[in-house]
Amino acid sequence: MAAITAGMVAQLRERTGLGMMECKKALSETDGDLEAAVEFLRKKGVKDKGDRVAGEGLIMAYITDGGTDGALIELNSETDFVARNDDFKALARVLAEKAAAGKADTTDAVIADAGLKEFYDETVRTIGEKIVFGRFTRFNAAPGNTLVSYIHNPGGPSSDGGKIGVLVELSGESVAELGREVAMHISFAKPRFLSSEDVDAATIEKETRLLTEQTAADPKMAGKPAQVIEGAVKGRLNKFLGEIVLLNQPYIRDDKKSVGQLVKETPGAALVRFACFQVGENVKKAEG
Repeated sequence: MAAITAGMVAQLRERTGLGMMECKKALSETDGDLEAAVEFLRKKGVKDKGDRVAGEGLIMAYITDGGTDGALIELNSETDFVARNDDFKALARVLAEKAAAGKADTTDAVIADAGLKEFYDETVRTIGEKIVFGRFTRFNAAPGNTLVSYIHNPGGPSSDGGKIGVLVELSGESVAELGREVAMHISFAKPRFLSSEDVDAATIEKETRLLTEQTAADPKMAGKPAQVIEGAVKGRLNKFLGEIVLLNQPYIRDDKKSVGQLVKETPGAALVRFACFQVGENVKKAEG
């Protein structure tokens, strides 16, 4: 019998949207023949989804009852219509709950460890579109810290998921309301880093080089001393950091103060980390 490799399983999963174990079983039944495995599964009612792109879907969040563990997940579908399907929403809720409560470090492991493979595969078969458990992140809060989630869903409750989701960890007492305000801000402003210290050297170097070239080419800077140009570059770099760093960003409800200043208004509060997912942002779109 031919060896069943991870790459073969991944190809079949891409074609069918089924879980890892069911795809591996189908390949074992067909001696590693991909097309035969697709045909084998088609006889069971599974559609061949070929190269169709699952770029729609939902972001779902879940925080355990104790408030110490939380997860943000992305479940993808081909169409927004399916993302509004109750079965799809139910699957996303279960995945978020199991991702938060478990210890799995991959999407396949979440499905396997949670014992929900049958439910996952049955939902894929019932809906008939390519469905992909795209990604997740889990926060295990430090003792005494607070987790807050926010789902942007103007048309319904957060329990139905949405197109944007945020998970925030804070330290301090009575910080839940602050956490919600910050999470809402993140969903709108989409920062890339928590603080200036978190910005990696490569990002700073790349932006500095670009700003230096732009400033040197600016007609207003023609003939200016080097220190003037350096000062202009520094100012523009600070503006850039104000756009991508959460604590530096102007607060969406009051742009006269930064998010950092907002946090300081709650004594003892501090932001520890955050995650923000938007549907489809990591999905490779079809060319043409």
